[in-house]
Amino acid sequence: MADTSNNIDDKKLILPTVNDSTDFKQNNEKAVYSLAFRGMVFFQVVAYGSYSVLVHLCEKNGVITFSSTTMNFILEVVKLSFSFMALMFSSSTIEYIYPSKEQLISWARQSLPYSIPGVLYFINNNLAVHMQLYMDPTSYQVLANFKILTTAILYRLIIKQNLKRKQWFALFLLFSGGVAYSLGTIRNSSGVPKQITTSGAVMNRMYVHPLGFFMITSYCIISGFSGVYNEWILKKYYTESIHIQNIFLYTYGVIFNLIPAITVATYLPGSSYSFNLFHGFTFYTWIIILTQALSGIFMGVIIKHSSNIIRLFVISFSLIVAAILSVFVFNIHLNIYFFVAFITMICSLSIYYS
Repeated sequence: MADTSNNIDDKKLILPTVNDSTDFKQNNEKAVYSLAFRGMVFFQVVAYGSYSVLVHLCEKNGVITFSSTTMNFILEVVKLSFSFMALMFSSSTIEYIYPSKEQLISWARQSLPYSIPGVLYFINNNLAVHMQLYMDPTSYQVLANFKILTTAILYRLIIKQNLKRKQWFALFLLFSGGVAYSLGTIRNSSGVPKQITTSGAVMNRMYVHPLGFFMITSYCIISGFSGVYNEWILKKYYTESIHIQNIFLYTYGVIFNLIPAITVATYLPGSSYSFNLFHGFTFYTWIIILTQALSGIFMGVIIKHSSNIIRLFVISFSLIVAAILSVFVFNIHLNIYFFVAFITMICSLSIYYS
């Protein structure tokens, strides 16, 4: 009995001293990663919520000053450059810095699955610019919540994630609120109620053009599929570097946007010989490129190590950012349909994530 008690006492004395420093370091690392993770999510909420407002600030005489293809081409080049720099700083492996011919061929084969989300993002990123002409920024953010519905359904079909009944009810509630908002706003908008000035668009009330509803429906379906498929690829090849995966994806983004961008930049309005890739770019255009580039890279990290559910949180809470900016920048008066949709959204999210 005495020996047993001595052994227990010895164990009690040893336990606190062996793992103390290791646990302290691990806790510090977790705290840093947690702060970095939350910082990336917060940045995405701001970037996503301000996107539509920034595009409208680039509007002049009812037309967006820049070409969506040239802007998205520059955006993909910036993201690709950031990914290359991140790979160089994070890895000292010689094959990444000076790849052999065999390694390049191997990467080309590995990159093929990323061509599918690449072409989907190409379509959606251009569509996201053009449909801003058919709705105000806040309406865009409200209707973009349809992504939650399409993402959840595709999650079930592709990643085989089961949803509970209350979650399906929450999605139905969200969908119903979005449809009610769309119908109410379309009925209350005769044409596009904007006052066009030389400095941009001044919108006094919320509006959605009928064509805008169909455009954003297509946008949400494509966005849901591309997001879920991209997560499936990132996690299927989980051991692969996130920077390599981003390089694969953004390389296809550059390729798909290259020819349209050069075509638009070559044949500018009023001249058949000039070439200007940055035609119509403003200060706000460069803010869009920078914020969306960082947001895209952050989202890749979040999706790989978490899930698209975080992306849905970003979409939902960005509505608050868009509403606040719309009120202060464009003096938009939020209507009753916005508040009904907002309350419905909060209730559906509470039910879905409870």
